[in-house]
Amino acid sequence: MNWHTLNSREKNSAIIVAIIFIIALLYALVFSPIWQHNEQLQLELEAEKNLATYLQQTQQKLVSLPNYPTLSQQQAEQYINQTFKAQRVQLNGVIMQPKKSIVSINKITFKKLLNSLKTLKNKYGILTVKANIKRIKSGIVDAQLTLNF
Repeated sequence: MNWHTLNSREKNSAIIVAIIFIIALLYALVFSPIWQHNEQLQLELEAEKNLATYLQQTQQKLVSLPNYPTLSQQQAEQYINQTFKAQRVQLNGVIMQPKKSIVSINKITFKKLLNSLKTLKNKYGILTVKANIKRIKSGIVDAQLTLNF
């Protein structure tokens, strides 16, 4: 079949088919990959935005945390003894372990106990992670404390 032998209607049909084929080819080879790549980039951008938001929130939380220096066992023991001594509290026993201390106290007012624990936390960063407190009489308790430093 020769182009010159076709009538005008057949030529128009052939031109339309060729144009449709070229458009489909352009879509398949150019536009579709570009759109797919764009969608992938949009997903990656969204993930990056979420990560940036998470990191910013975490940074704000970290900034708001109190900044306590790392304490040695000796420093922690000194601060624990010093804090309770300031409240005129006699410690029954102190067992020092790496990064924690177990403290036993007989007959302490509950208010002094709370004040001492608050001072240890706020001033030195020594946290009470476990407390076994027994009521002896009104306002007086025995306590066994586990403190992390």
